[in-house]
Amino acid sequence: MNQRDIIAAAMGARFLDGNDPSIRLRCPICGQPITPSTSVWHCTSEPAHEYAEMDGVPLLLHSERSVFRAEDFHARPRTTFKDPPAWAARLGRLLPSPSRDVSSEECRLQLARLLAARPAGRRRVLVIGCGDGSAGYGVMAEVEGTQWLETDVSLAGRARIVCDASDLPFEDGQFDLVICVAVLEHVLEPQRCVDEMHRVLVDDGLVYATTPFMQQVHMGEYDFTRFTRSGHRWLFRAFDEVGSGVATGPASVLVWSVEYFLMAWTGSVGLRRVIKGLTRLLFGWMTLLDPLLARRVPANDAAGGFFFIGRRAAGPTLSAREMLGYYRGADALK
Repeated sequence: MNQRDIIAAAMGARFLDGNDPSIRLRCPICGQPITPSTSVWHCTSEPAHEYAEMDGVPLLLHSERSVFRAEDFHARPRTTFKDPPAWAARLGRLLPSPSRDVSSEECRLQLARLLAARPAGRRRVLVIGCGDGSAGYGVMAEVEGTQWLETDVSLAGRARIVCDASDLPFEDGQFDLVICVAVLEHVLEPQRCVDEMHRVLVDDGLVYATTPFMQQVHMGEYDFTRFTRSGHRWLFRAFDEVGSGVATGPASVLVWSVEYFLMAWTGSVGLRRVIKGLTRLLFGWMTLLDPLLARRVPANDAAGGFFFIGRRAAGPTLSAREMLGYYRGADALK
């Protein structure tokens, strides 16, 4: 067992992989069941669709619809992950980051309570875009009996299955909670991804997502979309709202804006890193205001991003007309 699994076992949680017999896989292309393997995975259709395995991780990607291909992983690239130099990484850990999520601790507490309230055996969590796990799951991982399956579109992180959220390789109704943090801005069809989350959840399953609104381009060519709070709610209209609000506050937006304004003057990678470090050194303290600002109604018009916690419903829970009344910004105070 690795350190992560040892810690998880001590907390009563368990991390799964694609070979776990309790996970029912399906072909992302044709929807037929997939047979786990030790080298090449394949579905049961005729002719079968085959999927490669790298470092023990299956690459279950729709070859025509995804922006990724299995051959992209042969050289074990970082794909969406781009590592800064060691000095830049160390400096980044010391300086205040405008990527701070002021809602994460409260959301984790709420989700932990919701998971703990579910019957034993109904605490399976699917993580879409797990990355390197540095964000952590907090008290959610301490809920006894939780089972975690981490996925991503990179071999560089902790993913046990490489898959695209647009075509999740899982049969219907298997998960009790889907976590999708800072992912939907990086997919071409966000609504399709949310529909896939809805499909793989049990009838009363939960979803937790955070998505940016006012944030500059990040991850380069893998950045596509932004959402207002109302737009984010409409995206999850097939879910009953359990909670929602500001995840990244207006102060972070301001720091990002100064940073990117200065970086717009140069294409030099080294100089851009210096600008980023100096901006955060001089203005990073402002992000300490975000926990206060995030509670104010006008912040919904200027937030860096939003979170949404929802419970799966049988169909749309909001009509198009009702969305006008959902608006939560400053104009709602008039």
